[in-house]
Amino acid sequence: MNKLWNRNFTILTIGSFISAFGSAAAGIAFGILIYTKTGSPLTLALFTIANIIPRMITAIFVGPFIDRHSRVKLIYRIDFFYSIFFAFVSVVLFSGYFDVLIFTLIASLFGIIDTVYQIAFTSLFPEVISQGNHSKAYSISSLIWPISAAIMAPIATYMIENFTNGVAILMAFNAVTFFVTASIETLIKVNETLNTKKDGVKFSFFEDLKEGIRYYKVEKGILGIGVLFAAFSFVYAASDLLRMPYFVNHPTLTLQHFSLLISASAIGRMVGGVIHYIFKYPTAKKYLIAVSVYLTVEIMGATLLFMPYVIMVAVSFIVGLLSVTSFNIRMSATQTYLPGHIRGRINSTQQLLWNLGTIFGTLSIGLIAEFSGLDYRLVIMMASVVSISAILLIPIRMKDEFKKIYNVDV
Repeated sequence: MNKLWNRNFTILTIGSFISAFGSAAAGIAFGILIYTKTGSPLTLALFTIANIIPRMITAIFVGPFIDRHSRVKLIYRIDFFYSIFFAFVSVVLFSGYFDVLIFTLIASLFGIIDTVYQIAFTSLFPEVISQGNHSKAYSISSLIWPISAAIMAPIATYMIENFTNGVAILMAFNAVTFFVTASIETLIKVNETLNTKKDGVKFSFFEDLKEGIRYYKVEKGILGIGVLFAAFSFVYAASDLLRMPYFVNHPTLTLQHFSLLISASAIGRMVGGVIHYIFKYPTAKKYLIAVSVYLTVEIMGATLLFMPYVIMVAVSFIVGLLSVTSFNIRMSATQTYLPGHIRGRINSTQQLLWNLGTIFGTLSIGLIAEFSGLDYRLVIMMASVVSISAILLIPIRMKDEFKKIYNVDV
């Protein structure tokens, strides 16, 4: 039997865990910083969009590049850059300087670089997994962010609420984690499956791009997954944008309550990841499980903030547990289904679709929240109509195409 914890998988996983601790803290800190400084959900929405639009543009062009260049080198070089980048941000914050426009430009730069990183990482990950271990590997991968968020969410909010330079300290911590991660990742040695096609075409970049687009004409299920998760991204944008301000403005709940909600979801994901690592879902039932999870999670997410806080925490845990189930099924299935030489291009196009969903969701929900006067909970519920409709229109109507991808033994 092939060993899951080989050298490359172990290095990549440990490095990801280390950097995720810093990223979780920084992600929470940035959102809280912008909202507490401005008090405007629309400004927070525009800040988020400034991070996403460069991702969308970058995703269009980066796929062919990633398919032709070493993903390992891209990953550790970007992590070294992140170390310098967040050290600089930390110094700026320690000085007491804050300008929403400057930080919005920083978010834009981060969006460009992070898109390259995420697509390179997603395309490399299957290459370090031994045959027959993809489901377990993605179970491990699904634990990385939840563990980090569960630990760092309460720590980050405590630092921000109790230390004048709490956000700056968190950015410095993030810089250190990226430096350690990059140093570890330089030890990865893997024979990567790259696009080495040399067809004599002068503008090979555009030919590579066209080849990726043509793939969608043949694989309608992959396109359906991309569009479905664009709808999910629309709704997640609403939740991500308004949940934190809801707690900030609540008469009795605080940011600590918000952080515990994040931790509950993260712990649920951790439990789900462990379940996936130990137990294997029946291959023939994966499609049915995934669609059932999609519907359940969207309904729970839409009604979450209407519940008493204790129930809210419990439901957040359940949503986290179920979400990692759909993540594992989708990622292990699609990333093994995609041919290695084209994986970067398809992943970049999927990122483009998801970013479009996030942009439309963030902007429209930000405008509604800013000018309508509606209860934030009601706005989130209204947004959920998009994702629930998408489930009915895409995976249920395209059952055969989805089953072909999901119901595979990996």
